[in-house]
Amino acid sequence: MSSDSEKKCLLCDGVISAETDSREHLIPNSIGGRKKVSGFLCMDCNSKAGDNWESALARQMNPLSLFFRTKRERGNAPSQKFQTTSGEEWVLNIDGSLDLPKPIFKEQKNENGVKINISARNMDEAKKILKGVTRKYPQIDADELLEKAQMKSSYSQNPIKFNLSFGGLDAGRSFVKTALALASTTGVSVRDCEHAIQFLKEQESEPCFGYYYEKDLVLKRPSGIPIHIVHVNGDPDSNLIRGYVEYFGVMRVVMCLSSSYAGSAFSATYSIDPTEGKELDLDVDLDLTSTDIRKAYDYEKWDGNAVEQAMGSVIGPALKIQHKEERERVLEEAVRYAFANCGVKEGETITEEQHNRLVGLLWEKLEPWVLNQLN
Repeated sequence: MSSDSEKKCLLCDGVISAETDSREHLIPNSIGGRKKVSGFLCMDCNSKAGDNWESALARQMNPLSLFFRTKRERGNAPSQKFQTTSGEEWVLNIDGSLDLPKPIFKEQKNENGVKINISARNMDEAKKILKGVTRKYPQIDADELLEKAQMKSSYSQNPIKFNLSFGGLDAGRSFVKTALALASTTGVSVRDCEHAIQFLKEQESEPCFGYYYEKDLVLKRPSGIPIHIVHVNGDPDSNLIRGYVEYFGVMRVVMCLSSSYAGSAFSATYSIDPTEGKELDLDVDLDLTSTDIRKAYDYEKWDGNAVEQAMGSVIGPALKIQHKEERERVLEEAVRYAFANCGVKEGETITEEQHNRLVGLLWEKLEPWVLNQLN
């Protein structure tokens, strides 16, 4: 067991002081992790791991981070460009909104003159484009056009394609580091986890992780929640220290951290709902043999159907929640817009003319959403 007075960095073996302690996120912040571990990595090694291992994991998980609107402790998941099934390109943001990847400028000449269509992502962008147009066509009154310009909502008529792919050694090292970080909180010396240490420190070493979908190892899994969960246990009878990491309820990984453990039996679990940032009280039944884990390393425990089922069990409920939230957002925005522009002042009795205008303004804002539901 490590001395509390002289904790050493897992990767470089340098002594960790109050100034160099990185307070490592147990689960990466990039996918919604909150809990931190002290005395595990120095700041330099944490930075290097973040630039390589965590960034690889973050790239792979970013579509799910955006889809589930993950709540990070710091910052937001970066917006990302996707294609729809029809080949259109959109940028998905963390709040679920879609932006054009770039402004669209169309200039079409005909016998009556020139027709110009501009689609911009915001008014500032529209102003910049119009300034360029007025230099070419000085007869255009940009200010007049901007006064008439309106922000309009629209919806993609085709579903976005999420091409998820995960794996690779860098992401694998992130999994193993996370399991070791949890093990370090139990009082066990993580330096006794020989397979994990070798994999993290030696570039050409054998990976000690594999994907596991033969059965659900999470006990009393909460329905519809894309959980993150980390579990480690030590078993002196089998001499194994085992680890399990699951992200978004979909990516499920088992690992053998050590096969020479001779200490007392231990078990630790940490889980969180990344959509709310709330810790969950869950456990994992990780009683696999070394043979079972080895088969996972060799992809014998991978099951494409099980992956699809895992994905469907969390994506379906999320879509229902997002549909309800969007409906409420659109209604609230439509009512606010209609009353602000129909000419009625607070406390006044609404006239028939104002009522008709109010209804028209409501429909103006509701129409894109309603038509999208009919498609």
